[in-house]
Amino acid sequence: MASTSSTGMPQPKLYMLQYDYVANVIEKRKPYREAHLAHMGKQLEKGNLILGGAYGNPPTGALIILRNLSVNDIEQLAKQDPYVSNGIVTKYTIEPYMAVIGDALLSNDLIKT
Repeated sequence: MASTSSTGMPQPKLYMLQYDYVANVIEKRKPYREAHLAHMGKQLEKGNLILGGAYGNPPTGALIILRNLSVNDIEQLAKQDPYVSNGIVTKYTIEPYMAVIGDALLSNDLIKT
């Protein structure tokens, strides 16, 4: 059963972390890419990161889908990301993500109440 908030709405089990990148990100990210991937890789190993990657051609941002973390946890994750701390990310947002259809491996019982 999904947990509910004081408003009666289901608590999200997934969040999306969205990054906006600086111009010319492909060149500018090079010194930080390995550290960024290692940083996010820790969340993958813990089972918290479902998927992540850049969007746009050339990339203008990234989308990372996370689970089992609070908004505060994700805020700390972003602040500690080498891309954020070194100015590759100009802005980030954290939003609840309510999956309603998709691969069962990704759903984590998200549509059950």
